[in-house]
Amino acid sequence: MYMLAPLSEHYDDGFGAVGDAFRNAAQTLRKTNGGDGGASLDDLPEIYLLRHAVELFLKSGIIIMHRRMKLRYDSEPHSSATPLMRTSSEKWSPLLNTHDILGLYGYWKALIDGNRDRLIKLMSHTADLDVPTELDGWIRTLGTADPNSDYFRYPVSKNPAADKAKSPFKEVAPQSLFAAESTEYVKALVLENAKGEVVKTFKYDKATSKAVAEAARRASEMLSNFHFMMRVELAGGW
Repeated sequence: MYMLAPLSEHYDDGFGAVGDAFRNAAQTLRKTNGGDGGASLDDLPEIYLLRHAVELFLKSGIIIMHRRMKLRYDSEPHSSATPLMRTSSEKWSPLLNTHDILGLYGYWKALIDGNRDRLIKLMSHTADLDVPTELDGWIRTLGTADPNSDYFRYPVSKNPAADKAKSPFKEVAPQSLFAAESTEYVKALVLENAKGEVVKTFKYDKATSKAVAEAARRASEMLSNFHFMMRVELAGGW
């Protein structure tokens, strides 16, 4: 029912539905790009959209579980309009102000693991609450690459050292541009001085962001499934 209702009527205040919208936008962008950003920077907005979807799915799950089990947010009631999350240091932090998906995932998973029997009793059916270990790795990869939700959104982030790896073109030594006995098709920018001497070469690295992009796609898909399950089993379709 939530799919046809305004966001204000959603059990999780609309976080999950907006997460699905961001994930759908990322899939559309990928199809438009032919499944590969090529030598462009088109993979950056796709990964950003997926990363944001992951963040929204985790926030949705935290809100749903708190409300359905009537768990307080520290001194705040479970119905609070300003939900909180418990950090790894056991402190409560405003849920809406954080972009830390490693912290969000840790709390989301702790809520499931620490309340498994209680959640199962609240479900309409017996859904599988086991969180696959693969998801741990995907979240770790994505969260480490973009801890503040700015790495894929801006040309510069809070981690200048990591920003250098963002572009698919990397500076390499001119003599290493073509590897010996390689049949690889090379895309590169070669700069020469007035004497025709090569002074700089920038080679396209097709592996740039591939691991993070794959982690973002798989994590967002799995969390989208968890989100739908929670909406049906714990929120009565709302």
